Amino acid sequence: MFFNFIARKLGKGGVRHACAALGIAAAVGAVVFTDSLTASGDHQALAMAERLLTEVRVPEGAQVAQMALDYRPGGRVMQGPPMTATVATSDMAGIAPGECVVTPALFAQRRLPVPPAGTELTFVGRKGAYKLKMASQLDWSRPVRGYPNVFVTPAAAEAIGEEWTAFETPSAEELAPLFTSDAGRNMDRAKPLLLWAAALTALCLLLNSLFLSVEARRTELATLRVVGLTRTGVVKLVAKEALALTAVGLVVGIAAALAALWCYVAVDADTFPMGMAVGRRGVVASAALAPLIAVLGALVALKPALSVKPLEAASNRPPRRKHIGMLVAFACGFGAFVAVEVWGTSLTKPFIPSPEWPDAIVSILPGGVSSFDIERLRGIPGVERIAELQPLQVNILPLEEMKGFGGGKAPRGRGGPGGMRGAQYRNALLLASDWLPDFKFSEGSHGEAEKAIREGDACVITEMMARARGLKKGDSLELDAGGGLVMKLEIAGIVDLNWHMVTSRGLLRGMNRMPGNTDGPVFVSFDTLSACDMRPQQYVPMTHLWLDYKPDFLAKNGVFPSGRIVERDIVKALGGAYLETEDGDVRGNTVRLHSRDEVADGTLSHGSDLVGAMARVPFIFLAVVSLGFVAMLVASFDSRRREFVVLRAVGATRTQLAARLVGETLKVAFWGIVLGVPGGALVGWLSTSATRALMANWGLPASFSMPVPLVLEAAAGAVLFALLFAVPTALVLVGRARAK
Repeated sequence: MFFNFIARKLGKGGVRHACAALGIAAAVGAVVFTDSLTASGDHQALAMAERLLTEVRVPEGAQVAQMALDYRPGGRVMQGPPMTATVATSDMAGIAPGECVVTPALFAQRRLPVPPAGTELTFVGRKGAYKLKMASQLDWSRPVRGYPNVFVTPAAAEAIGEEWTAFETPSAEELAPLFTSDAGRNMDRAKPLLLWAAALTALCLLLNSLFLSVEARRTELATLRVVGLTRTGVVKLVAKEALALTAVGLVVGIAAALAALWCYVAVDADTFPMGMAVGRRGVVASAALAPLIAVLGALVALKPALSVKPLEAASNRPPRRKHIGMLVAFACGFGAFVAVEVWGTSLTKPFIPSPEWPDAIVSILPGGVSSFDIERLRGIPGVERIAELQPLQVNILPLEEMKGFGGGKAPRGRGGPGGMRGAQYRNALLLASDWLPDFKFSEGSHGEAEKAIREGDACVITEMMARARGLKKGDSLELDAGGGLVMKLEIAGIVDLNWHMVTSRGLLRGMNRMPGNTDGPVFVSFDTLSACDMRPQQYVPMTHLWLDYKPDFLAKNGVFPSGRIVERDIVKALGGAYLETEDGDVRGNTVRLHSRDEVADGTLSHGSDLVGAMARVPFIFLAVVSLGFVAMLVASFDSRRREFVVLRAVGATRTQLAARLVGETLKVAFWGIVLGVPGGALVGWLSTSATRALMANWGLPASFSMPVPLVLEAAAGAVLFALLFAVPTALVLVGRARAK
């Protein structure tokens, strides 16, 4: 009876409690909805696999080959991962020997629209480049790794000189995991962030409500202390309120999330033929975290609650306007956004190509041309310097298997989950040329290093490799050239160079059946590379070039048009046919120019997309946190009700009084942003360090980057969120003052 009486006395904070419960419900709902949406997608896996086998039928005895599609929308070389074509033979009617039938899933790998029928497509294998005209398409748009997405006739397959293998048609049960791992994998990456942001949001709103409750009912608490409420009783009261708010938010959030998912699945029944499924992990995680959040919130709120003294019952002063709860909540919400942005930009920075790289790398793949053909390229208009660039990947001694992201064993065969090709070891990407660009040397000098490379088995390595292996100028880099041959290269210089995306997009890696990952480029002479290459030199073609544009040519045409002009001139000089809107073709090769600045732009764009998608999670929860401003303003108004009534009586306008309340909101939002920036930056930096430690490309520099323009834009958005809740609330409250 005693505690029921107390609960009634303290149960008047309806707005505070509603805001806290709704905020907790929104946080829980986001977690449950996201996890259940993933579970619903996984629930369709078997049905989708059966549908794929029915709609994209692969005939018995079909042969398959893996190739890359050199597709250039608008004539522009795509700077990104190649689109993988799994080509299968088929006896379907309507395919001529020089034609193919594709599924939209081929282009969905890069989210591209399917070109019209009649488009000539270029496929690049290990032994040649092949052009096929697209006759038609099958209606299947979801990429499934290893399942055929291009079909040709057996006669066309005979003309394509690749390694064809028999296709073993999988069962629906074998295909089902490929459907669960696609969207689910992306969701899984965001789940830890989502769960952390939801827990933080719920805790912040709960704390804000508890702090406001203590201040608003301070006199009543003091009165209860006078009539016999002990400190233990105060603890029970705070805990009871915290648990009640959390329980209500948990139940409402789960119910709302499942109702929203039911509607979502019902509207898109074609995508979800098996109906919805409840993500038990999301429900269990929310239910497990809820009591922990309630207990933690109660523990933090105990300090102000226990500081209430019985003597305060005789005080007539109004409740103090303490906004510490909302300040902490807003700072944490904005700090979470800053943390994600700092993490993303700091991690992306080492991948942006250094400006010291030559302007462009040209690939002539898969077969390459002879050195005599390269001589035809001297004097191409607009090119200041062009040189051969010969790549070769060689394992580093002592052998060490790659671990972390991108490490492990390489898939073979159909690219499916079965069959492995063996371990991948850390390796060096040897790059031979008679031109050493003017890189930024951190040890040694350009002149000394260039002289040492030409005169002996010396090399130049990057800071990343030096940092990872503890190497310095004058040390030796030991390489396993195969066949028992061990090469020791003296390090003549170390350069500060960001190389990851240039070597990847320039198609320099994985050519001699080596892994796509490497510890970095090692610049050597042609003689040194020949000594490391076990292949007969007369059979080793030139597959790459690098070049610099003339400054006036680049300024006149711009990066992309300059590349198109030079690429066309290279094809003409090498004796191949070139069509303005098609791919370059030189005797079974594709000629692709990869501009350093285009690679840089693509890297920044991809990083912005990834980080932007992740940053939306804490920013959405920041909007939820802004609900707390409603409770804060209601408490502030209640503590100053008499003051507002008097001011209205003496002529203060509604706008003037509302501006006072809005001013409090802006002050709290401002200081929340000020406190959130350094806290979020610290968390983002620590997260960057942890991510770098997991990556296979070890030796990444510990670079800190703060995206100031994005943070300023987000700060403006955060203030806007605060005002969207504060302005209507302030106007309603001031209207109540007039009524009084």
